[in-house]
Amino acid sequence: MTALVSARVDKATKQQFKTMCESAGITQSVALGMIVKNLVDYRGFPFGAGVSSKKRAAAPDKTAVRPPFEFGSMAGKVWMADDFDAPLDDFKEYME
Repeated sequence: MTALVSARVDKATKQQFKTMCESAGITQSVALGMIVKNLVDYRGFPFGAGVSSKKRAAAPDKTAVRPPFEFGSMAGKVWMADDFDAPLDDFKEYME
C-alpha cells in the first residue's frame, strides 16, 4: 500500500527537478520515493542537514543506521583499472 506525499517548491526548482528525473528515465514520484526511503534508512539527511550523527547513533533500531562516509574510508577498496574496459570483459557473457 502506498501513501501520498506532497511538497511545495518554486516553479523553477520544480522544472529543474522534472528535467533531471526525465533525463534519468524515472518519474518525479519514483525519485521522491527514493529520496524519502533513503532518508528513513539513513535516519537523517546524508548531506549535512537535519538529524546529527549522535542522534542517529542513539536511535533504538541501530541495524537500519548507515554511518556517514568519512574522507578516506574507501582507501584501498576502490581503484581504477589501467585498461578501463578490462573489468567489463569479466561480464561479457552476461551482457550478450
